[in-house]
Amino acid sequence: MDWLRRYSTLAVWTGHLDLADEHDVARLLDQAAHRPAEAAAVLDEARAFRTRLYACLTDPDDARAFRAVADAAQEAAGLTVLTRGDDGLARWRLPPAAGLRLPLHATARSAAELLADPRRFTIRRCPAADCGWLFLDEAGRRRWCSLATCGRQGVSSPHSATG
Repeated sequence: MDWLRRYSTLAVWTGHLDLADEHDVARLLDQAAHRPAEAAAVLDEARAFRTRLYACLTDPDDARAFRAVADAAQEAAGLTVLTRGDDGLARWRLPPAAGLRLPLHATARSAAELLADPRRFTIRRCPAADCGWLFLDEAGRRRWCSLATCGRQGVSSPHSATG
């Protein structure tokens, strides 16, 4: 089952990954409540982006998927501003003007960072027939995304094939 069923899930997930702060997430949830059609369109776009990113990560030779991810990341980079946090450190953040697309832009920026990181070559796809989740295998010894679920024989995975 796809866990990304509502825009609110996308917005909260973006905050959970620290791609947006709590204030941004609250603002996004409010905007989505007032503009549900726009939020639904962004959610559809986010799902399509997820599919293209998955293709990039599972097939490094998929030039079309890479170009689509790169284009989204380039668009996001053009909107990003350098801010100073309360701790005095600079951070690249998306401004409120990004609107309901902020989670999509933040994810695209993060995806670009992953694709530029050598650890990108340690990403593995879970081989369980009903899973397909991706995970980092930096030591080169993991086989399953979760030994407790996918690694047990005869147990169906609770994951979606699109992660």
